[in-house]
Amino acid sequence: MKHEGLNLFYYICTIKRRRTKFSHPYRNCPTSPFIYYTFMPYQQIQRNRPVATLIKWYIDKKSGKVSEARKEIQRRFDYLDWKDQKRIILAFLNAGKNDRAWAYSKVYRQWDDSYLEPMRRLWEQYHEDKCTWSVTEHFPIDYIKENAPILEEISGYYHICKRLAVDPSYCIDRTKLRDKEYLLVMLHAHRKVSEEEARDIFFRYLHRVCLTEPEDLLRINHESRGYAFSVDDIGLMKSLLWLFHLLDLDNLRYSIYEWNQDVMSAIYQSAEFQLLNQESVNDNEYNLKRLAIGLKYLYIALETKYKQPTDKPYIDHLFEEVESQNVKVDLKESQKPVSTPLTGKQREKALRILDQMKAGNPSIEKLVNLMDLDFVADTCLGDGHQAVGAE
Repeated sequence: MKHEGLNLFYYICTIKRRRTKFSHPYRNCPTSPFIYYTFMPYQQIQRNRPVATLIKWYIDKKSGKVSEARKEIQRRFDYLDWKDQKRIILAFLNAGKNDRAWAYSKVYRQWDDSYLEPMRRLWEQYHEDKCTWSVTEHFPIDYIKENAPILEEISGYYHICKRLAVDPSYCIDRTKLRDKEYLLVMLHAHRKVSEEEARDIFFRYLHRVCLTEPEDLLRINHESRGYAFSVDDIGLMKSLLWLFHLLDLDNLRYSIYEWNQDVMSAIYQSAEFQLLNQESVNDNEYNLKRLAIGLKYLYIALETKYKQPTDKPYIDHLFEEVESQNVKVDLKESQKPVSTPLTGKQREKALRILDQMKAGNPSIEKLVNLMDLDFVADTCLGDGHQAVGAE
């Protein structure tokens, strides 16, 4: 009975498959997912409910449909009208912590002055991180000045300074900002940066880059083979030069590019770079070694005032890495194939094939005659002796 029931099941599946108009890669397998979907009842796609109804369900905690309304609201939010979006955000701001966090992210991207009062009330009550983003970015300057210490503790000095620096009377605390953050603040506040200050920032930044492991800076470029390394190959330095352009420091950029051109010439003429171009390596390894060579010569070209006594361990390691780059070339030179003696039959066969090639193709016969090759049956490729062009 068991086998009969199983056979009947396979028979029904076969009939179902025959009635199906489309094919499936596993349709002939009785245990495939195709059978499951064949017998699965049809499920109609749920229609969108009115937004007003969803908000009503969400606000009424006794409705029993809060979770269902929340899921549909969050799924449809980005495609709703602005009026409906505002009503939803205000409803979520009056809810629990997770729902408030979701609303904070929407408020930050879709700010409106109508959110000012509820956001102020929530921030003063909870001091939540995501709420602080909107306070720092969108609240009036006077409010930020009053609450600067607390905001700085949560968001960091950079974000507070970026807002307050718009006021020309505000004094920027340079010690609390990294070099790149300082340039971004000055750009945002439309303030001027002197060429000397920007030049020091660039070479201090480059000094730190030279002490970084090449693996952490690697950016694979499949068109870099044969080209000397440049500061433009380091994404961090390239973005810094672009900031100089935005700050109207183009003369400084040109002088840095001239300095970089001299370094590129030194790299291109270096023995390490010449050895690297003789290696047969993949793009990833080539770029890694090319970067190590570039960092070495960039560090050598730095002015003394940008170098530190503590650099020695890192630079020694970098120089050792560059000096070991010819290892593969040496191995390649030393690992030449060992000649294997051929038997008499193999020699005769090789010469016979060559004679056939010469007879069938006059060009090959002409080439062999021009090269003045003297093939000797006794010594051809045998016993490790030179087989052709005996001298």
